[in-house]
Amino acid sequence: MLPTGSPAVLETRRAERQISPTDISQFVRLDQCERYLRLRLRERAEGRAFLRDYGVAPQSIPPLLTRSGSAFEGTVERAVAQPYPTKRFTPEERQTARRDDDNALVADAARGLPPGGVTVLFQPRLQGDLDGWRVRGDVDVLRLERDTDGRLQPLLADVKSSTAAKVEHRLQVAFYHEMLAALFAEEGIAHDPIEMAILYRGPADDAALGEAEGAAQDAQRLEAEPSFGIRDALLERVDDPDAYLGAVRDLVTGPHSTAHRVLATLFDDVPFHLTYKCDGCLYNEFCMKRSAETEDLSLLPHLTEQDKRGLQRGGITTVRELAALKDLRRKGHVSVDGETQEQAELVPAPGKAAVARELAATWPVGQRLDELIHRARRYRKWKKDPVDALPYIPSKGYGSLPYSDAHQNPNLVRVYIDAQHDYLHDRIYLLGALVVGSEGGVERLERRRGVVRLSDGPPDSLLREERLFVDWIDATLRAIVEVAAPDAAGQPRAPIHLVFVDGFAQRVLLDGLARHASTILGATALYDFVTQLAAFDSPLSTFLDREIRDQKNYPMVCQSLQAVAAFLGFDWNARVRYRDLFRARLFDFWGKLDAPTDLDAEVPGIGGWYTSRARFNSQIPLEFAYAAWGELPLAPPAGRDDLAPYRAATPELLRGFHARRLEAMEHIAHDFRGNRQTEQTVFDLPDLAGFEQRARSLAHALDEFVTIERHVELAAWKRERLAPPEQRVLA
Repeated sequence: MLPTGSPAVLETRRAERQISPTDISQFVRLDQCERYLRLRLRERAEGRAFLRDYGVAPQSIPPLLTRSGSAFEGTVERAVAQPYPTKRFTPEERQTARRDDDNALVADAARGLPPGGVTVLFQPRLQGDLDGWRVRGDVDVLRLERDTDGRLQPLLADVKSSTAAKVEHRLQVAFYHEMLAALFAEEGIAHDPIEMAILYRGPADDAALGEAEGAAQDAQRLEAEPSFGIRDALLERVDDPDAYLGAVRDLVTGPHSTAHRVLATLFDDVPFHLTYKCDGCLYNEFCMKRSAETEDLSLLPHLTEQDKRGLQRGGITTVRELAALKDLRRKGHVSVDGETQEQAELVPAPGKAAVARELAATWPVGQRLDELIHRARRYRKWKKDPVDALPYIPSKGYGSLPYSDAHQNPNLVRVYIDAQHDYLHDRIYLLGALVVGSEGGVERLERRRGVVRLSDGPPDSLLREERLFVDWIDATLRAIVEVAAPDAAGQPRAPIHLVFVDGFAQRVLLDGLARHASTILGATALYDFVTQLAAFDSPLSTFLDREIRDQKNYPMVCQSLQAVAAFLGFDWNARVRYRDLFRARLFDFWGKLDAPTDLDAEVPGIGGWYTSRARFNSQIPLEFAYAAWGELPLAPPAGRDDLAPYRAATPELLRGFHARRLEAMEHIAHDFRGNRQTEQTVFDLPDLAGFEQRARSLAHALDEFVTIERHVELAAWKRERLAPPEQRVLA
């Protein structure tokens, strides 16, 4: 382990300042994390040896995301090649020609273009000096057109397999603009203003858009065809290029730019904070290890970046210092609402009263100071320091999980719901519900039902997603009716409470229901049920991540479903070794700072174990689903296989793991006592006698529609393949 503050790793040597447009795009995507920018500039100047020396590795982009981007770029390239002459530049070509960039060839293409001519260049590498910065990047698409008057009209486009054009995409193109403008100026090539654009895939379902948004995207779809000859993409022209060109100067090329300031700052003084964004950062492992070594305040769960800066301004820079600011004084127990609760308070430690008073008056950390001290003390206790700490956050009010006993909500039905989202198609591919009914306030084994439904392939059509929802809604409603015990009067009425992992799971579920609300029988009723509030103080839904944040004092920084459940003793490997099978990007978050000890098990807080990778996200990595469907490319015959950790997944394993996740949610929910202060709204349970017939009728109609759709697709394919070449159109 390198000593804390080692200059061999942390300080950038004086070298040529290099950067690429994608570096800045990632910087913006990561909420402008200056730690990322500093590390990226270091790597650009010196390579990755400093990461190896520090005992960490760069985190690769999810392979499925890379594959999706490459596939969409290939689609664009094939479409553009139909109406226009094109040229693709490759690393192999540059290596054979022993050149570092394609500047000269781009200049030649511009000069040699005759009046009325058009050529489209793919992936040309531009390189140039912009105000002391060596900037290099591969342009996705450069369209060069010379009108009949001989005026050159360049159009730069970045190709993104995304549902929307984003700020970082436009900023990336702005860097290409500056590089191309510098090249043309150096080569004496006259041109009209360089246009900037984003060529992107767009949303999967335009019908879900609002009227104004839908009209705007229709216009962008129409823009793509005359410029590039492609119908299945959208083209957004950057209407305010000056704003983005100004951002290039503010971020990099200007004398007072962010990049200049970051380079001039000592490494440990460069601000950063650990959040959900770190899951997708190249330097994930570096920052997690560095934080563990230095006991950075970022290790505190639910700490905000503003809170961290407030503490630092007050002279508190480590978790250990914050934990020592106050002592915990226990004051016995009292009865509150029929429950015995401990009384405890924090008092300033000897010699710390002045600092505590100052921080208590510091915005915004002041109002959360005691909460953060409780979290710091719990973290240090987890690390085996001899400190006293509470397992909960005192004075945080009541939670939303309902209470159930023989007198209050005796036949409560808890429904644990999880939804998995395919970000490539922006649709749901896996739905699960664990329905647990109480009788006399006791959860009984016979009143449990698990419902897990997996799409039979990637959700690449509305119809496939619709079939998934029809099946899942039918089975879930049936399960609720089956497990619910009758009320005291013997009537089919019960309070029902929904439990989600987090707000994201609920949002993607509601978005999916909204896409099909007019076609799926029962979907509208379920949609209304999920979103309504039973009363102003008694929501129908609980989000476990919020309950954990507000009520619990768990010590680990990444409080994902998989981490919290394991911390509470949930065995992910019971019956099936799911923790091992689904390790990649879910359970691969433990590492050791010190040399191995005689401890064989991964025991948090003992023997130097620490959270070595940021894993805030609870969603199942999408690669496992595509492996289960057989949709991954074959493994390479030699060399590294980035998809190897996912290939063992099967539909059966994926469904089983999803069911186990629902049980983990239940396990976490049982760590809460439940809120005695409110009664759950009681619902009349639906009569499913007629529902079954309606559901079967709908399923039959969907089957007929699938058959018709396949016949139409086959007929279109035959017409396309059997037509003369000059009559064929791009499918």
